Amino acid sequence: MWIDTHVHLNDKRLYASWEEIVNRAKEKEVNKFFVVGYDIESSRIAVELSVDDDIYAIIGLHPHESDKFEFNKKEWDKLLKSKVIAIGEIGLDYYKLYSSKDSQKQVFIQFIQYAKENKLPIVIHSREAWKDLINIMKAERVWDVGGIMHSFSGSYEIAKIIADWNFLFSFSGPITYPNANNLREVLKKLPLDLIAIETDAPYLPPQSIRGKINEPAYLPEIAQKISEIKKIDLITLSDIIKKNLKRIFKNINI
Repeated sequence: MWIDTHVHLNDKRLYASWEEIVNRAKEKEVNKFFVVGYDIESSRIAVELSVDDDIYAIIGLHPHESDKFEFNKKEWDKLLKSKVIAIGEIGLDYYKLYSSKDSQKQVFIQFIQYAKENKLPIVIHSREAWKDLINIMKAERVWDVGGIMHSFSGSYEIAKIIADWNFLFSFSGPITYPNANNLREVLKKLPLDLIAIETDAPYLPPQSIRGKINEPAYLPEIAQKISEIKKIDLITLSDIIKKNLKRIFKNINI
């Protein structure tokens, strides 16, 4: 019934027991998983996990890793297997500046161009970097590939700009937090055909397990909150999200 569009089963906190985690999720009707890379090694693991029928891989570099990164096209090309469905998570993160703004922007552009070269959508991470992010997205014509704004945290004004660029907006655990009223207001205004959901496990647990390690089995709690906000039943919501994902990711079987 549900697809976790962003999960790090390749994270050391989940990888050792990924099969158990997947089985627990399936008991909660979470049946498909997009495992997302954040550097070359985690991207390799994502590809390895995608031999499982229900797992797809997304390969890329988190902006935190930009300072120590040198793009080696041959190494990334080796990962481009049939179940790699996107490039990500890529983007900009100015919250703690683990990498300089300049290196983040350079790497972001490199991966957008790589995605376009391979005709793959992109999965974007953005935190406190919206102006630069939008400028780069526009300059690089991201609408040629489209993608997902992962765990979207921007304003509705930002969403309106990106909505015209063939992107979905994915919501995660914070949509369930009591103090997330601004985020819920954005969700209320967004049309259903622009929405996706995710856990970002092991990060961003929903309210019921806040402070603990997240996993895909908790995706239904996020879906429930979205169904309440959008005043739509869960079955219809699930069907709409699947249709949205098929529009962006051409080679998925869901």
